[in-house]
Amino acid sequence: MTGYILRRLLSVMVTFFVVSVIIFLMMHSIPGGPFDGGDMPVPEAVRQKLNAQYGLDQPLYVQYGRYMWGVLQFDFGVPFQSPGETVLELLGRAWVPSLVLGGLGVLIGVPLGILLGMAAALKRNSWIDYLASTVATLGLTIPVFVTSMLLILVFSVWLGWLPSSGWGEPERWILPIAAYATIPMATYARYMRSAMLDTLNKPFVTVLRAKGLSERQIVFQHVMRNSSIPLVTVFLPMFIGTATGSIFVEAMFRVPGLGSYFVSSIRTRDYPLEMALMLMLTVMFCLAYLISDILYAWLNPRIRHGGKQE
Repeated sequence: MTGYILRRLLSVMVTFFVVSVIIFLMMHSIPGGPFDGGDMPVPEAVRQKLNAQYGLDQPLYVQYGRYMWGVLQFDFGVPFQSPGETVLELLGRAWVPSLVLGGLGVLIGVPLGILLGMAAALKRNSWIDYLASTVATLGLTIPVFVTSMLLILVFSVWLGWLPSSGWGEPERWILPIAAYATIPMATYARYMRSAMLDTLNKPFVTVLRAKGLSERQIVFQHVMRNSSIPLVTVFLPMFIGTATGSIFVEAMFRVPGLGSYFVSSIRTRDYPLEMALMLMLTVMFCLAYLISDILYAWLNPRIRHGGKQE
């Protein structure tokens, strides 16, 4: 297991380097720059001075080297759209709405999805199974911005029960959390149904029934444990992807989280902020998959890594 972890950590470092190069080149390949002025052109002398101040007049390899040297020292620079603070300070402030809403969405959606998947598997080919399968299919196929629009239309426009946007009061969190929860709920409902049906058809379940164990004991003591292994692999990456801010959810509900800054950093060519967001997500997803694999192996010691029993 130690060798497996070391190999995965090495792959994280390689992935980090490759992603940083690709993102850096893609950012600078987009026409325009952060100080072009958009609809209000900046005088050429001012633009050149700003480019020189931030080192944007240097060759790309020099800019990349300087930026990555700062990253190694946990210095991600200053965001162009908020020069009064560092990138890390901005991300620390913007993370709170994304983590609260996304985290609550996952923590609500996952248990609901597990319950739906269990009900569908235990009542196979019944109306409960058809209902759970329909909910899971709709949750995975309908884009989240469409779901957000429907929530706003029904609960804000038609019924007038909840505010349609903003951040602050708890009642403004309800609709974004509901939108966030749809994907984990649908994902876990589908995975749980499939995993439980597969486990229920295993020979050991027949043996347990022959020994006289009740269905409750079989389901909760044996089937659930074996069915939970694939769910572990899904949870951490899904939690990170949701808790770090959905672009569409935060845009629809005007939440000042990471997703909204991700959009603004691309629109304004805010290179330091965009690079920091992408590198942060890269590291977090890589580590999430690593932790998931370790938990996977812990739950099932028979899992082999690299063809050898660790």
